[in-house]
Amino acid sequence: MNARTIVLIGAVAILGIGAIMIISSMFGQQAPARTTDVAVARQVIEPYTIITQDMLSSENDVYERDAEARGAWPVESALGLMTTDKIMPGNWVTGLNAKPVKDVRFADDLGLEIVTFQAGIDKAVGGELRPGHIVNLYGTGRTREGDPFTRLVEPQVWVVEVSASGQQVSSETPIPDPETGELVIEGGDRNRAASTITVAVRPEQAYNIVNALGAEGLSPWVTLAASQTASSLLATPVTLPSPSPTFGLPPDIAATATAIAEQLRNTPVPSGPRTGGGGMP
Repeated sequence: MNARTIVLIGAVAILGIGAIMIISSMFGQQAPARTTDVAVARQVIEPYTIITQDMLSSENDVYERDAEARGAWPVESALGLMTTDKIMPGNWVTGLNAKPVKDVRFADDLGLEIVTFQAGIDKAVGGELRPGHIVNLYGTGRTREGDPFTRLVEPQVWVVEVSASGQQVSSETPIPDPETGELVIEGGDRNRAASTITVAVRPEQAYNIVNALGAEGLSPWVTLAASQTASSLLATPVTLPSPSPTFGLPPDIAATATAIAEQLRNTPVPSGPRTGGGGMP
């Protein structure tokens, strides 16, 4: 048997094995596609609404690949989300029409207003502001007579977002070191200086900021606020004054007299004797 014959026999054997595998896969039992449940609107849910249990029903046995393709939320994950569009009855709740509250309005507290303003890099801590900073917002301007002035517009303001004219300011990824407890920064090669600042404030503070920077035309100047907690820790303790010694006596006798006087001062005065109707005890 020559080499050519051996090669032909090997090729036929390979083709036969391939045919057997194809036939067995055709007639073999395939694993069923995995299914899941998705959240479905039970009623009309208006935009900017927090989703609650009574607003939802569940659609069962939805193929996982279909749910993932449409970004559908399961019921337990959809609760507490905020809608970004009107959801009609029977429609799925997805990542397009419902998101976490913080992703929609920067802060979970619905009682806070969100205000954005721009400040020069040199007037915004060198453009190094980041979400989570607490800042003081000042305004600078001139009077009608041309005299310069500075005013504290709002103290202790919470920064919730920063950008560089709408662009992301940082590409850094902080990674905690479990051994040292320090943050190791990776990336950051495309960092930009922050010039647009978004803050979350109470409604009256929002009005004050808009009025100062808009109607009055003051120029914003932002500083990192001093820590009130640190200030309280550095406060001078109060020492209660000690009783004054009795003057005019020798020091050893004066101390004894002072102690007796303090004891007498703290001793309650006895009440008078109780008398009967005739004045006799």
